[in-house]
Amino acid sequence: MDIAEVLKHTSSDLFLPDLQATDKTSALKELVAGLASGINLKNPDTILQMLQSREELGSTAVGPGVAFPHGRTLAVQELKILLARSTAGVDFDSEDGEPTHLFFVLVAPPQDMGHQYIKSLATLIDTIQDAGLREKLMAADNYEAFCAALKGE
Repeated sequence: MDIAEVLKHTSSDLFLPDLQATDKTSALKELVAGLASGINLKNPDTILQMLQSREELGSTAVGPGVAFPHGRTLAVQELKILLARSTAGVDFDSEDGEPTHLFFVLVAPPQDMGHQYIKSLATLIDTIQDAGLREKLMAADNYEAFCAALKGE
């Protein structure tokens, strides 16, 4: 799967250019609020609980400066991906102990035909390994520039 295919599951309504949260709990709440408003969720608490449960298994901040909160839930009908950035950084219990600046939140229904959820997560993790790309994402002025950087444009 290529990154352009992954980006079909997001939109400018699912982009938070500057998270205000400074800790994991408030970051998850802010990310879910952004997701809820972007896709008009009726019960965002379901997704918040799912993401918190996933984080209890181990932090999804796999570094350097990047987290991938994710999970499956009946609260969505199809894969949705929220893109978010924190200029200041969030204490997200990352493996390297450093602040997390980039967030890719993936939520998918339990029945995910074609395994789009797992393929998208793997593609994002692979793509974001490039330090130069992470710098471009932090410098992107808007959603379009953020996506263009991800696509390598």
